[in-house]
Amino acid sequence: MDIFNIFLHWLAFFFTALSIGVILFGFLKSLKSLFFNLNNTPIETLMREGFDKYILVGLQFLIVADIIDTIILRDFQNIILVLLIVIIRTIMSWEIEKHK
Repeated sequence: MDIFNIFLHWLAFFFTALSIGVILFGFLKSLKSLFFNLNNTPIETLMREGFDKYILVGLQFLIVADIIDTIILRDFQNIILVLLIVIIRTIMSWEIEKHK
């Protein structure tokens, strides 16, 4: 493997870890706001306003990581995976905008 492929593997790993970190941070932040809900905001509103944004950002980083993996591997299975993640992200964005 040449240096460029090694760099791309590490870059894909970084974006994957970043997406997991963003989603986990959003989940923990939503749990905190859920447990310390002083003004009795409904649970659905708390989760929609907080966690949804972090999921979308995390999925965006995951798309970047999968695109990098697709560049490296050029495998049909990776292309399908990227396509599915983009479809999920698009549907989630549409649903979040619809409920605002």
